[in-house]
Amino acid sequence: MKRMNFLCLLVLGLCFAACHSNDDTWGDWSRSYSFVGWKRTSAVAFKLGENVYVGLGSNKEMEKEEDRFMRDFWKFDGHAWTRVDSFPGLGRDGAVAFVVKKGGKELAYVGTGFREVGGNKQYFKDFYTFDGTNWEKANMAAFPGEPRRFGVAFSLNNKGYVGTGMADGSQPLGDMWCYDPDNNTWTDTKLNTTASYGASVFVIESQKKAVLCLGTDGSQYTREVRIFDGQNWTAAAPLVDKDGQGWDNDYNRIPRAYAVAFTSSLDGGVEKGYIATGEGSYRQTCWEYDIIKDRWDEVTELPNAMAPRSHAVGFSLNDYGYVVTGGSNFTTPGDIYCWKFTPGIDEDDDNDYGI
Repeated sequence: MKRMNFLCLLVLGLCFAACHSNDDTWGDWSRSYSFVGWKRTSAVAFKLGENVYVGLGSNKEMEKEEDRFMRDFWKFDGHAWTRVDSFPGLGRDGAVAFVVKKGGKELAYVGTGFREVGGNKQYFKDFYTFDGTNWEKANMAAFPGEPRRFGVAFSLNNKGYVGTGMADGSQPLGDMWCYDPDNNTWTDTKLNTTASYGASVFVIESQKKAVLCLGTDGSQYTREVRIFDGQNWTAAAPLVDKDGQGWDNDYNRIPRAYAVAFTSSLDGGVEKGYIATGEGSYRQTCWEYDIIKDRWDEVTELPNAMAPRSHAVGFSLNDYGYVVTGGSNFTTPGDIYCWKFTPGIDEDDDNDYGI
């Protein structure tokens, strides 16, 4: 009987280990250096050179209505936030950004978005460029898609991509457009997915592929995952539990909207994507995506000291993930704390989050 009990415990232990193969690499959340601009929701972020820039967004609590849609931008080098020149266009939220080289010079393209002042609602499709010092009106062909907010953008193989989002009338969009800076043209990538807004995207540079996921069509959260290799979109495993696969039993905890995304190779030297925060029932959970295995694993959830948030921005810097800005919902900005995620290590229970 003792031998039988021992064997049962051994089998249970092996099953537990198989279901939680990343127990020792769940990662750790810690406080980073707080954002020093006004708190805001639906800002935009991009990495240019060795720095990350965060700006735009909205704060409905600002006293003057014209100040509620912001134009300021801030540079983050991993240790400090520094004010840079303000966006030259109208202040807005829900904008997107991508970075490509044009004429041998790396440029960030920032555009689309929304503002409402005096009851006048404006959805944008204009773009501006930033080189780390100066802003200019983008010298580019007009964006052929509809004006929008809450879309996504990414860079792949020195081309910029802009798509999905919400058009006037809360219409979800299912397009994805490619901008080629070498010939100054936009082309339709023929994205074949359910129209959505509030989606997330990250690029696995080691595989030269982009992963588009999450979001909502206004009635339900998106469970489709699409992968783009620069030529074609393919369907990855959807975010649903499949019979006979025990490791996806919690996939129903992944779908959400207005989440952040970032990448890191600190977990075993393999570049992976991460999503966290957002609107949904499990917004405090964080998930790691292995594109080679086409598998999602839950990693350390957001700490209690980190207020639940959506409409934040996430970015990668020096192989760490960061989350900043956002609020409890779209209209209620939260705090200016900045949070850092280190994959591939045990969670530090003694972290005092004191920066």
